[in-house]
Amino acid sequence: MSRNLPPITLDIAQWAENMRRYLGRALDQLGFKETYSSASENGVILWDNVNGYPVVSKSASFKEVVLKNTAPTSSVGVAGDKAGLISWNASYIYICTGTYDASSHIWSRAALTGGSW
Repeated sequence: MSRNLPPITLDIAQWAENMRRYLGRALDQLGFKETYSSASENGVILWDNVNGYPVVSKSASFKEVVLKNTAPTSSVGVAGDKAGLISWNASYIYICTGTYDASSHIWSRAALTGGSW
């Protein structure tokens, strides 16, 4: 099996389906990112056990694979939220900018607008 990720296409829905199929085939083959892991070959996907998310090698470094999280119900978030999380729905894209502490506002959102560019 190829270790290269499906290429990103203009049809995001199709790319997501291709990624789902790829991960379905590769999930049992995913290795763990270790301190000695090399990003010299583009397209290697590993699980970063320290940070708890998948990474892919690109341009000699590991990049986080963005995972869609549940859209927050408030700007304070919930236990487990940390900086870098991303979510979206039909109206907004949400970015987490801090670590949940039960009082700080850690989620920001931007409205999505339709129409042509």
